[in-house]
Amino acid sequence: HTHVGVDMMAAYGTPVVAIVSGTISYAAFDGSGGNMIFLDGDDGDSYWYMHNQANLVTSGHVSAGQQIATVGDTGNAEGTPHVHFEYHPGGGGPVNPYPIVAPIC
Repeated sequence: HTHVGVDMMAAYGTPVVAIVSGTISYAAFDGSGGNMIFLDGDDGDSYWYMHNQANLVTSGHVSAGQQIATVGDTGNAEGTPHVHFEYHPGGGGPVNPYPIVAPIC
């Protein structure tokens, strides 16, 4: 199992917000990722949020800073509430997202 994102630990129900403005391209439940949201940013990059307690936005355009979900432990994260966050430049393969999330966390 390769871990290609960062896990941001937080209390159950903590708001999860869009890192950039963009369009929700996927919002559904997956056995390992739990409640997931894929955000296709207006900047051309994709951002994935996993293990959400609840997906509050499941389609359409969102603004940077808009709440899209709440922190949870769905999928294979039982007992460890957090957001697994992935950064996919240009919608391609994932790269280390730490440099873009560290300044805002």
